[in-house]
Amino acid sequence: ANAKIPWDDLQYIFGEIMYGGHITDNWDRRLCMAYLSTYIKNELNEGLELFPGFATPPPMAHKEYMEYVAEGLEQETPAAYGLHPNSEINFMTKQADDLFRAVAELQPRGGGGAGGMTMQDKVKRILDDILDKLPEQFSMMEIEERIDERTPYTSVFLQEVDRMSQLIYEMRRSLVELDKGLKGDLSMTDAMETLMDSLYDDKVPERWDILAWPSLRPLASWLVDFFARHRQIVEWTGDLATPKSTWILGLFN
Repeated sequence: ANAKIPWDDLQYIFGEIMYGGHITDNWDRRLCMAYLSTYIKNELNEGLELFPGFATPPPMAHKEYMEYVAEGLEQETPAAYGLHPNSEINFMTKQADDLFRAVAELQPRGGGGAGGMTMQDKVKRILDDILDKLPEQFSMMEIEERIDERTPYTSVFLQEVDRMSQLIYEMRRSLVELDKGLKGDLSMTDAMETLMDSLYDDKVPERWDILAWPSLRPLASWLVDFFARHRQIVEWTGDLATPKSTWILGLFN
């Protein structure tokens, strides 16, 4: 019997017949064959390092291969996919965030019991606190009347004023509506219940998020950011002069 392994034949069978038959793009087929020519070769039986720290096992019987797969394979690492080790930190952080978020959403939302606050009581407290601190909308007409010359900088800040006013309007409208619903003056709607859940879970309500800037912050931190952004716009609308410095990351766009 011929002990030589026909590597070229195996490459053709895997790359052109078995798997390659599903590849319709010529460049994808070329890439597939490049991978096969790199790994399907005689060095595969000599401890070929597939990626740093992971070498192929030596020749053995089928049963031994199965035992090696079940017991000898190490846990996957980012290096197996050509990624930096820190990428695993981001993945595991997101996984932990998703887990704790799911646990928080599964918490009972009924009566507080034993003197604790109910969901409605907590939401009402948060709602009142936001409404007390929420600034008034900007008067676009009054600001535009005070502008002598419309420069590119002025145009940018007028856009910021407009978007901030839209956000403030929606925040006040939805909070006042929810407040009336909690008092029994209005029937609770799906939108009001969604807002209530977001306030309770310390999440930025979806409608606010659409009108605001891109952010992954929880609601409490998001509000701190909101007031800081609002202060920058207030300082500009005070005298409409070009400031010495601008917080670029504090802009919507």
